[in-house]
Amino acid sequence: MTLSENTILNMIQNITIENFLNFKKFEAPRLAGINLLIGDNDTGKTGLLKLLYAVSKTWEIYSRRHSHGSPSFKKVLSEKIFDTFQPRSRNKIGEFVTKGTKQKLKVEVTYQTDKVHQSISFQFGETTKKTINNCTDSVALMGDNNVIFIPAKEVLTACRAIKFTREQHYLAGFDDTYLDLIRMLEVPTLDSAQIGQLNNINQQLEALLGGSIYQTDDDFLFKRGTQEFTMAMTAEGFKKIGILTTLIQNRQLNTGTILFLDEPETALHPRAIRHLSKVIVRLAALGVQVFLTTHNYFIIKQLYICARQENTSIFCFSLLNEQGFINTHFADLKDSMPRNPIVDEALDMFDEDVAFDLGL
Repeated sequence: MTLSENTILNMIQNITIENFLNFKKFEAPRLAGINLLIGDNDTGKTGLLKLLYAVSKTWEIYSRRHSHGSPSFKKVLSEKIFDTFQPRSRNKIGEFVTKGTKQKLKVEVTYQTDKVHQSISFQFGETTKKTINNCTDSVALMGDNNVIFIPAKEVLTACRAIKFTREQHYLAGFDDTYLDLIRMLEVPTLDSAQIGQLNNINQQLEALLGGSIYQTDDDFLFKRGTQEFTMAMTAEGFKKIGILTTLIQNRQLNTGTILFLDEPETALHPRAIRHLSKVIVRLAALGVQVFLTTHNYFIIKQLYICARQENTSIFCFSLLNEQGFINTHFADLKDSMPRNPIVDEALDMFDEDVAFDLGL
């Protein structure tokens, strides 16, 4: 199956973010089915992912609630940004405005579904606590699309403890990216005949696992042949893949999903990383728009290979800390493998090895 840019609708069309953390401006006038963020630690990759998730999830929640009343989009957005970032130290979302400027944090995200064209924009300053007042007023309903964020840490082992911690005591540490995901994972799974066109991807992932992860009334279990294992006894990388298989089997992950993946390679063997990268490409081919961060050379290299094989755009945003602010260097992996910190380290290691062999 190939990616066709003419037939696949990328739900997030463009992004403009100003004065967010150490970004004076992050701008993506065009986005692809797969959008990759790379950079050193503390260059704001996860922050960007969470901000886009909070805005997109707000639209989904607002659309669902609309069938039960007339929710305030501004209120839903304020709550979602607060609970996604958990600004506990000063109890205000204004702490995410770029320090040292007197400018407001400004966000504009434009979406396109098969039924709706929607632009969502808002802004707030350093003194803002929990309420965003300057925000898009007129918002159409999203439709059947949905939004998923899969954090770098797996959640299957401690999902009920995390949920209890958040819902009963509202303790910091597990933000809404975790809580929202757990609620999605709790949706009952369906049999293979009901999964639809993602069933083939599910089968490939389970072949990689050598088994399957399924949910009981009390826990998630990993089954291989006739043996069953608790999550505590299951390999960390398998649990990350099991999150994907569960979301496919309960149809939370489907055509029209915006999927945010924060370092999906965590705890995976290079062979599994390459296989997962190919699965991400297949998901995009079926209409899932993907945003992911990584520190891993195997992911960026495999996506580069796939982009050329499929002759399709996979966008790469390389985030570089330059004089205290984060600047973005863009490349389309279909055209070239960009110079970036991940590739630079691989080349430096190769040069060090050659220099040793030459006695230099």
